[in-house]
Parts: sequence; structure tokens; C-alpha cells
Amino acid sequence: MIHSDERVRPLRSVSHGAILLATISVLPGAVMGQQATANEDAQGGRALIAEALAEVSGEVRTFNDHLTILASPWMEGRLPGTRGMELAKEYMEFQFRASGLVPAVKLDPSMGAGGESASFRQPFNLGSTNEVTAASLTLGTSSFEHGKGKDFTVTGLGVGGELDAPLVFVGYGIEDGRDRFTSFEEGTDLTGKIAVLLRFEPMDGEGNSLWTRRDGSWSRRAGFNGKLQAVAERGAVGAIIVNTPGANDARVDTLLDAGGGGRAIAEIPVLHLSSAAGERLVAAGTGGTKALAELRDAANSGAAVVEMTGSARIIAGLERRAVVAENVIGLLPGKGTLADEYIVVGAHLDHLGQGSFGSRDRKNAGRLLHPGADDNASGSAGIILIADKMARDYEAAGEGANLRSVLFMGFSAEESGLNGSNYYANHPIAPIEKHVLMMNFDMIGRIKDRRLSLSGAETGAGLQEFLDPIIDASPLAIVQPERMSGASDHTSFMRKGMPVLFAIIADFHADYHTPRDVSSLINRVDAVHAANLFYEIALAAAQRSEAFPFVEQRSRRRSRRNAAAEEAASGGGGAPRAATVQFGIRPSYTEDGIVVEGITPGSPAATAGLMKNDRITTWNGEAVDLAGFSEKLKGAKPGDKVKVGVTRASGETVEVEVVLKARGGGA
Repeated sequence: MIHSDERVRPLRSVSHGAILLATISVLPGAVMGQQATANEDAQGGRALIAEALAEVSGEVRTFNDHLTILASPWMEGRLPGTRGMELAKEYMEFQFRASGLVPAVKLDPSMGAGGESASFRQPFNLGSTNEVTAASLTLGTSSFEHGKGKDFTVTGLGVGGELDAPLVFVGYGIEDGRDRFTSFEEGTDLTGKIAVLLRFEPMDGEGNSLWTRRDGSWSRRAGFNGKLQAVAERGAVGAIIVNTPGANDARVDTLLDAGGGGRAIAEIPVLHLSSAAGERLVAAGTGGTKALAELRDAANSGAAVVEMTGSARIIAGLERRAVVAENVIGLLPGKGTLADEYIVVGAHLDHLGQGSFGSRDRKNAGRLLHPGADDNASGSAGIILIADKMARDYEAAGEGANLRSVLFMGFSAEESGLNGSNYYANHPIAPIEKHVLMMNFDMIGRIKDRRLSLSGAETGAGLQEFLDPIIDASPLAIVQPERMSGASDHTSFMRKGMPVLFAIIADFHADYHTPRDVSSLINRVDAVHAANLFYEIALAAAQRSEAFPFVEQRSRRRSRRNAAAEEAASGGGGAPRAATVQFGIRPSYTEDGIVVEGITPGSPAATAGLMKNDRITTWNGEAVDLAGFSEKLKGAKPGDKVKVGVTRASGETVEVEVVLKARGGGA
């Protein structure tokens, strides 16, 4: 399909704002838009990509460079704590420096921003992770290789230690299943032994649960918490979880890693074996008289405890390592009477890595790279583009101009709970009341039919009237939702009483949070149009003599991202539905669970007696972090009763019952 683009006006003077786009004539849309897969056509070997790049503006080519680099495999999906995220931060900082921005984060509180006294990085604690320092498993003459894609892994479900003990197979390790099912014979004593147990729960011949009606789903009894607690209470000194052969679940081919730094479920070493390694373990432990599939079949019917011969030696070394994330912040200093007021232009730089959490692709979660080209390499590339343009405008304006300072931000750890933006909102470089407007880009790369969603005009008095002429001048079709959207970094600023604007694609796609969110599908031309819209707004707002008084939003609708994801799912795209229930807390991601920052009056959480500073640790007995908590909510229904484990600020541990209700506003 040929994508034609109108000619646009050259850069206007800084006093009037600008949309800078060079002339774009006829563009092969399959290359620069949605479906580029090759550099040559099948007929004559013409270099279509090169031709397309030659015909678009220099801005589009620059955006293409930023986008392609940030979404490349080299960046490892930009997961906080990985080398790939470090590279992404280095890239954004390099671009900020090259544009003439100055570091904004004070290293010495007694010194001002800029020079050696400040940094482009704002670090914050993102909890901790477990690092495996030693790993070994042997049984007689059989030895097993540690590592993902190999025989076994040391998990964070337990603790480190060294063992030399006999093995006992205990089926699924389920204490009390449906219809009085149990994996243990009466009086089963595991004192001093290593329990070998199967993943998931009793299944039929197709590998589906015997206890649920939906294919590919499991009851809560399939979780690790109850199983590991059951074997530990019977005296087991270690546990080996084996992937159950034949299970209808893509995770049966994957191994758990050491995971986040949350508390261990049981104070014993816990290993995870592949099905193939489990076969070898069973063969070695039974002298070849039993097979793993045979033990599985017996376990499906109930107690199937089998004492094994020989002694297994386990070495599991685990150390907790702090994870420090960083926001990348570049300051464009203002001028004149408005210089002490700030506009924030931001986008989250992070994504999901291999998709171990947050992935919408159940089959490939934790297995394949999630590049995050649209989410949110596109928004990050747009921020870099805007920063460079505004820096040149400010330089040209001269010392007599009155311009607000602008903070360009690449937030970290947005995907795990708006952590970077929340940290900045609570630790700003200047008083938060001096921040007069926040503009947030999240997914601007897959614009369809030139439709871009822009919400937030109602958060500032006079903001809609200010925006109208700028929107009218844009070549994009701007869709403005009736109410403010949520669930991205602007939310952290809105909570502080700041007007916000949020731009995101108006038509969602099913590649969101999957390995299919790749750079070849990005509509570069319209993404640059979106960046120029924000540039025009930011430049005009920087010169406006008056700020926009904040307007409190009494009723907030569901997340724009989640709403769009639901639309994609209803269209058969395969994305799971968003949460339809309300819980009623405003959480903060922490080292050991979820700390309650605020509670919605009249919500299920308030009714259940949850309090500020409570730390939520479990959901129906299963340990959860913020990402897991979100997934639980997505799978829940109005009226569900959930037992939530809570550690109070005093150290007291309680369990409260929360009755979920339909989402109709609030958090």
C-alpha cells in the first residue's frame, strides 16, 4: 500500500511554536509503516527500504535510528537490572547530552544542577533478586546440569544449602485437593528426606486439569505454596519439582529461575527439573523399575508415595542482590521569569525482557525476547526527538525570552508498577508544586488510520481551549476520551495535583506485551507526527504566561491501555482481558511484596480492614509480587472472596478476606 503524506510548513519562530517536518512525498507504507520484511522486492531487487528512507524527512530517518536501536535484541527487552537496560539508559543519556541538555539530579544537595555536581541518572531501589552462586545435583553416578534450557535450576522458592539425603516421590504434593484428594498416605513422614513432586495438579489423558473445566487452566492447588509447605511440615529437608510430562501448559517446557527477592515459601532448598531430567532421576532412584510417566499416572489417582534408593547430593547457593533502577533525566533550563517552573515530557524506557512477567503470550512467556518496539521504544524515541528540537529552539530564543524549564524523562520500571515515575513524583529535583504540566508518551508506534488518543485535557483549567488550535493543525486524527486514562507514568504526577496529557495509539493491537512487538511493524511517519504534536504543545506551554490550574478527577475510568487491550481481545487478537474487578489500593512496589500507599474509600480493601503501610504478601496462600497481583486481579470475578496475607507495619502478620466487586471507578 502506498502511504502518501502531505507537505507541511517549515519551522516557525519559537514565539509561535512549530511542527518541524521536511517534505514527505510518496512513501512505500509497507516499509516505513506496518509490514517491512525484506530489503528487495521479488521482481527486480530494488532496495525498497533505502528508497523509502530517501523519500521521508530527516526526522523520520532519525526516529527510525532511535527506534531500531532501542528495540534491537542487543537491548535484551530493556528489563531493569539487565545489561540491555543499561545500554538503553546509556543511549538515551548520550542523546540528551548531544542535544545540549544538562544533568538534573543533584549528587550534592548543597550544589545546584549541572556540571559535576549533578547526574542524568536518578537511582531508586527496585527490591532485590536472588543470584545463584552454586548449583549441583547428583544421584549415584547420575549428574545433572544446571541452567535454563538444561536439566535443572535452583529456584527462589526455597533457600540455599547443601544436602545429602534420600529421595521420596510424593506425587503432586497436594495436601487437600478436591473430593478429599491427597498426595500423601496417612502418616507419611519425610523427616531428613528430599521430596520429589510433580508440577501442576492431577490431569486427564489430554494433560488438562481434572479439577477445572477450562483447558490450560489450573486450580489454586497447582500453586507452589501449598505443596512446599506440605512437604516442609512433614520434615523434608529439600524439594525437587519436576515438570509433569504431557501437561497441556507451555510452561512444562520451561524452568523457573531464582526469581525476585521475595521471601522463600519454605526454608529448604528447592530445585526445578525438566521432564527429561525427571525421567533420569526416577530411573536412577528406582533402579530402572519405574518410569516418570508411570508415577504420574499413579499420582493422578491419589497417594503414590515411592521411596527411592540411593542418596541425592544437592548444592544450592543463593544470595540476595539489590536491584537498583534508574530514571534518565535531562534538563533544558528555562529563561527569564518562567525559568523556575517545569514541564515534564516523559516516556517509560523499560520493557519486559524475556517476558517472565507481564507477557500476554502464554506460550512464549519467559522463553522469547519481548522487544517492546511500540511499548515503549516508540515513545522513548519520540522523547529524544522532541528534546533535540526544543533545545535548538531555546538556544535560538536568546536571553530575553521567558521560557519554562523542561525535564525530559525516560522512566524505569513502569511495567512493574509505575515505579520510576512514582519515585520521581515523591523525590523531584525541584518542589513538585513548581511542576506545572506532565506529558506522557506510551505506545505511539502503531498508529492506524492516523488515529492517536490524547487524554487529560480536563485535568487543567483552560487546557482544552489551549490545545484545540494545536490539535487542529496536526495531520493526525486526535481522539480525546471523555475521561482521563490511567495506568501509565502520568498517573504518578496526576496524584500530586498536576495537569497531565497522555498520548497512546487509539486502536490497540494484539502484539502488545508479546514477542511480536517488533520494530518492523512500526509506523514511523505517524509516530513522528505524534512526537511533533507533543513538541508543539510543550513549546507553546513553555511560553504561556499562566499555568493550568489542576482540576480534580472525581471518577477515573479504567486504564486506556487495559481498555484497548480488551478491545484487541474481543477482536480475536489473543490478548487476555483486563481486570474487571476492583480491589481498592494504591500500591508501591517493594522488596518483600506490595506496600499499600493508599486505600479507596468504600472499596473492598477498605471494607476488609486493610490499612496504609500494610504489606501484602500472599493471595489465597500463594506469594505474589506486584506483577503477580495484577495477574490475579485479571483472573478474578466480582463476588470472589480472596484471603490476603498481610504484614502490618508493627510486624504483626494477619490474613484478611477481601470480597471483590465489579470495577466501576477508583483504583
